[in-house]
Amino acid sequence: MSNLEVLIDLTDADLDLDPEELEALTANLAQEISEIVEDVAQVRESEIPDGSKPGLAGFVPGILKTLVNPKKAKELLDSVGNRFYGRVLKVEYEDNGAKYIVEYTNQEQLENAVGAIERLSKIKVSVTKTDG
Repeated sequence: MSNLEVLIDLTDADLDLDPEELEALTANLAQEISEIVEDVAQVRESEIPDGSKPGLAGFVPGILKTLVNPKKAKELLDSVGNRFYGRVLKVEYEDNGAKYIVEYTNQEQLENAVGAIERLSKIKVSVTKTDG
């Protein structure tokens, strides 16, 4: 099973931080999760997905790109949550063209969200024509 690419975006967290403080928070978070993920790096402006806000510098403060073993994905989400529980956290997951978006504010909701994503990612629908 290949690693999952996870984008962690703190730019809409309403943290009321100036760019330098947001950059420091991003660097600290990267350090905290570095033992969980295979790779973690700040995102360059040119790497931002379409529809996202453009950055002002070479690196975008508040956004990290990680590669994580799927078995450690929940640990990563919980680690980020420990820092920000009480705020709304949003997980966007795409699998085989299906996109799932789940919001959570605490560890129990995270457990439910991960369980729902796992169940939904296994659902297959087949439509066939019947005689008549």
